[in-house]
Amino acid sequence: MKCLKTTHCVPLDVILEILVWLPVKSALRFKCVSKEWYNLINTPFFAKLQLNKSLKPDSRHNRILLCNANRSISIVDDIYDPLKWIKLNWPKDTVTGEDIICIVGSCNGLVCFKVIRQNWPNDNTKFYYKARCFLICNPTTRTFKSILPCSETKWTNNFISYGFGYDSEHDDYKIVGTRSRWRVDDGERHVFIYSLKTDLWSSPTPLTLVSTERRCLTIIQRPAILVNDMLHYLVSFVTQGPINEYKIARFDVVYEKWRDDLRLPVKVNGHVRVGELDGRLYLHVGEYGIESSEIWMMEEYGSWKKMFHLPKEVYKILPIALSKDGSHRLFIRDYYNYSPRLFWYDQRDNTRTSSFTLNTLLPGNGGSFKLCIASLVAIPGCSLTKLQQLEDGA
Repeated sequence: MKCLKTTHCVPLDVILEILVWLPVKSALRFKCVSKEWYNLINTPFFAKLQLNKSLKPDSRHNRILLCNANRSISIVDDIYDPLKWIKLNWPKDTVTGEDIICIVGSCNGLVCFKVIRQNWPNDNTKFYYKARCFLICNPTTRTFKSILPCSETKWTNNFISYGFGYDSEHDDYKIVGTRSRWRVDDGERHVFIYSLKTDLWSSPTPLTLVSTERRCLTIIQRPAILVNDMLHYLVSFVTQGPINEYKIARFDVVYEKWRDDLRLPVKVNGHVRVGELDGRLYLHVGEYGIESSEIWMMEEYGSWKKMFHLPKEVYKILPIALSKDGSHRLFIRDYYNYSPRLFWYDQRDNTRTSSFTLNTLLPGNGGSFKLCIASLVAIPGCSLTKLQQLEDGA
């Protein structure tokens, strides 16, 4: 790197190399040191360098746990010491009391939310959910952007599954919407994609599935899970006859096309869920009538290995993170006496540590969690109004 301007006899490129190793909150504080430091930390170049450091497996940068509930966001900076939560509130003109906010996905420190509202038909027979807008937010910098849904009305209801991912080829972030149930040969467009770079929705063609023998597909878990530039959908489908089977359908965010399905490592006879832990796909499986459950992890992409055997309540457990010191500890959310709580589970001695309830954050057992990293990634066209910190909570 060519030597940049100096500050107090220290070359700025040396200062840059030091600053990118700092946690994001520390880098933000150092913006007030000088005009040169302020301009340096605000550049997309610095944000990418810092992001690359954070994404390394041995990175010591803290992971942020984000809790979405009651039209506000609560975040904690360190999941190893999750005691002090910071609550952020959306501006009043962004969401209202009639809105429900759901997490679509997270990537490179950006989090995508879907804002939905209940709608009643004229005959008052059955309500449905309608996507009012999307919000892409950086909870570290408190910035966000509001995005209108696809203009076609049939693509705004609750029969659409959404995913959020990063296109590394074009340095672009995308929202991908696909039908929750469709036939391969019905001639309809099944995917719409929003590009943050162009600020437009589009429907690329062709988007036929690789598995041509599939006649009818149903996405049974939403939203999509992002791993390796692919959005993963747990689906059931009919091949020959009435028997449904499970697979993981994959949509390539970069090339905007379906890839070959992934097979599950075990036969499903009960509860099944697909998720992501520290950049790897996991499968959570439990049999009907049996309280224990298993978690399978991908060692290499496409290769499964059974990693955890969980002894209690299959349906109420949600894995959130793996410990950085190995694969023995798992950060989990569950419910105890109808109260949500978080704890570390150690498989070696079957113990739970640092367990605490979340009634303050999640009244009424609602809310959802997402693990993300702290980053300085900027959002093009973001609102001038930022999320406001309300209060600290334990």
